[in-house]
Parts: sequence; structure tokens; C-alpha cells
Amino acid sequence: MKQKIVLGSVIALTGACALWVGGAYYAGKSAESTLDKQYKWLAEQPYFVIKARTYQRGWFSSTETATVAINPSMYRFLLEKEGTPLPVFEVTYTNHVLHGPFPLIGQYSLRPAKAVVQTEFQFSPETQKLLSRFFGAQKPIEVENRIGFNDDGIIQLKVPGFDYEETLSGIKSKWEGLNATIDYGGDFNRVHLVAHAPGMTGAAKGKGNFSFNGFDFSVDHVRGKSGLMLGNTHANLGHFTLDIEDDSPLKVALENLSYTGELSEVNNFINGEATINLAKLVLNDKAYGPAELQAEATHLHGPTLAKLDAEFTKLQKRTLTREELTNEIVKLAKAQGMPLLTNDPHFGIRKLEVKLPEGTLKFSVGLGLKGFKEKDLDNPVEFVSKLSAKADFTVPRKVVETLVMWQARNMFGGPDSGVSNADLDYLAGQFVEGQINRLTDQKLIRVDGDLLSAAATLEGGEFTLNNILVPLPWQEDKFKKKVQSPAK
Repeated sequence: MKQKIVLGSVIALTGACALWVGGAYYAGKSAESTLDKQYKWLAEQPYFVIKARTYQRGWFSSTETATVAINPSMYRFLLEKEGTPLPVFEVTYTNHVLHGPFPLIGQYSLRPAKAVVQTEFQFSPETQKLLSRFFGAQKPIEVENRIGFNDDGIIQLKVPGFDYEETLSGIKSKWEGLNATIDYGGDFNRVHLVAHAPGMTGAAKGKGNFSFNGFDFSVDHVRGKSGLMLGNTHANLGHFTLDIEDDSPLKVALENLSYTGELSEVNNFINGEATINLAKLVLNDKAYGPAELQAEATHLHGPTLAKLDAEFTKLQKRTLTREELTNEIVKLAKAQGMPLLTNDPHFGIRKLEVKLPEGTLKFSVGLGLKGFKEKDLDNPVEFVSKLSAKADFTVPRKVVETLVMWQARNMFGGPDSGVSNADLDYLAGQFVEGQINRLTDQKLIRVDGDLLSAAATLEGGEFTLNNILVPLPWQEDKFKKKVQSPAK
């Protein structure tokens, strides 16, 4: 009886080992196919250039090595200088691929997965030396990619914190790290990203200091039927300060700056909206806020947007001069962008409201097309008749005076001008008062106490300003005849 039990145990153990060994081989082969797919997706993105890649598959683990550079087209127009080589930003990394079905069994984890990919970055000696000054013996970045049997995966990214100080120069910096999780679909049609950075402080003796805390970022997107990624994006910064100490000192403090964006799809059309909120801005001890901006773009033809996005990605992968890129974009818009205009699109700022020390600024504007046809481009009058626009604003008189005073001081002031700021402010105030009176007489603005406002609409080819019909250039003769004709 004992022999049978021992024999059965040996057979069971042998079978389990065989299944594990066979499973590891199969998982490794499947993982290579999955990473090939991920590599292809990465190579298709406009942001990167894959310079080299090798893959060595083993039985229980594999090794992938690649060199990736940022596409120079992303920064060439900002950093390019005649006669100076364009800087290259690239990194080489090695992926250590641990095969399933229990890829982390060596780390005493029986959690099943097709593979676990642990990434190790190789930096240039100069870069590594610089990073070591901050991170010491810590890895500057850690990335682990857990790939499920259905190719869905979760990437964990971690940048450790550091506390850096240079005694002689008086430079201090404290970084509290960054953690991010990316939950993605194996077909790259779904992505959920959550990132959090607790904060950072920095100071240079005699120069100034800065700090921020509470940075959060999240993305929750799925691919729509048009081919575009749709969903929500959120970002929030709890606090930011900047204090510069020099001949022109500057103090800036932000509180609770947030962004929310949403892309949705209805039938063949894409609707997008974005909201930016700021609780408070303190600039040189002067407080502004709260402030809110709401923008929208609706009824955009989805298939056309997807096509333009794909073609623009191809343009970004080409080495084009600024002029060549502009020309290609114009050609692309003319050749394939027309359905965006012929499907009644609408763009607008639903709300811009900023509380200022002098009062509250309010602004809104909307612009759209209704019933537009491509042939209308050849007929300006017909094109204007298809426009639908509306705008209005309210601004405190004191805000206008302050802006004009700032401009006057910048243009005519200074220690060598021989004109005092008080005199410039007086002249600017008189100028603003005269302009306001003139615009009021012409019915171009309305005055309500300390507030200036105006509202305008363009609908069906008719332009209205402050509830007064204003003839367009080609309507003036018709308008005069209408006014001069006696009432029946």
C-alpha cells in the first residue's frame, strides 16, 4: 500500500513537473509573439524610433534588448540650431522575460500569468553618473509588465524618491517619487492609466526655490468604432510655488489646478469637451481666482478624424522641414479634411470665468457650420450664410485700465524714460476713458456701472451686435434702401 502511495506521488509529481516544463515552453513561445505585437505597436507610434532589437528565447526565460530614441520630429523645431547637431535622446533597455504559468515561482509567488517582463535600463556613462548623484545605488526607474494568458497586461512603473544636497553651491532638492499603473488590453484597444507623484521641493541659495505636491494623472480610454481612443482624462496639481530672487523678483503660487477631458462617440460623430479649474493664483502677493474654462468640439466626423490622425502620424515619421510639414498638412486637410466641415461641426468656449482683484471677467464664444457644402468655398457670401457664431463678454472697467497701464509702462516707462509711472498711469486712464466713451456712443460696447460688455451673433448671414442688426459689407446697399423706404 505504501509503495502504491509513493509510486502515485512520484507519478503525480512527475506529471506536474512535465506540465510545468511544457507550460513554460509554450508560455515562452506565446510571450515572444505577444512582445512582437507590442514592439510593432510601439514602432507605429509617432513619438519613438526603434533603432535596434534582439530577442533570445529560452525555456524558462527569455531576453529582449532594444534601443529606442525619441522621434526628432517631436522636438526638432524647438532645439534645432543651424550648424549645431541635433541632440539625440535615446535609451537602451533589456527585458528579462520570465515564462509562465508561474513566472515568479522563483520569488515564491504562485500567481499565474503568461509572462512577467522586468525591464532594466542601460544609460550612457555620463547619464548614469548624473543619475547616481541623485538616486545613489537605487535604480532610477523600475518597470514590470505582467502579461495575462489572454494578452491583457498590467504595467507597474516606479521612480524612487531622493534627497539631494550640494553643500558648496547651496542646492537642495527632494523628490518623493512617482508610481504609475497601466492596465491595458492585449489588442491595445483599452488602456487605464493611474499615476501619482506626492511632490518635490528644490532650492538654490540666493536664486530662489520651488515646490509642488499632490500631482495625479489618470486616463481611461477604449477604442471606438471610428478607430479613435475615447474616454476620460484627468489631471490635478494640488499646490505649486515658485520664488525667484534676482533683480526682477517673482513669486507665484497655484492652488488646486485641475483638468478634465472627455471624448465620446455618437453614431459616426465625435464629441469632445475639456474643463480647466484653478482655485487660486497668487502672483507677487496679488490674488487671482477662482477661474474656470469649459471648451468643446462637437459633431466631428469620426472616420475623417481617424483618417487624418493616421496620415498625420505618417507625416511625423518623415524628416521634413518646417515649411514642408506645413505644406503637407495643408494638402492633407484639403484632400481628406472636407467631411469635417460638411457635417455641421461646432467649436466653442462655453465658459471662461476668472475672478480678478478688479472684478470678474466672463467670456463665451461658439462657432459652427450648418449645411455647408464644398462648393461654398468658392462663394464667400454663401459661406458666411452657413456660419453660426455667438460671442459675449463682460469685463470690469478696471481690468482694461490696468492692462493699458501695464502696456504703457512697458513701452514708454523705465528709469531712462524721464516719465514717472504716475504720469503714465494718468495718461493711460484718460486714453481708456476716451475709448470707452467712443465705443459706447457707437453702440459697440455696453456700460453698466463698472462693467463693460458686448454680445454678437452671426446667423443666416445676418450679424447682430448688442441686439442691433449690423450690415455686412455686401449688405450695405440693401440695408440703406430698406431703412430709407417709407413704412406702408
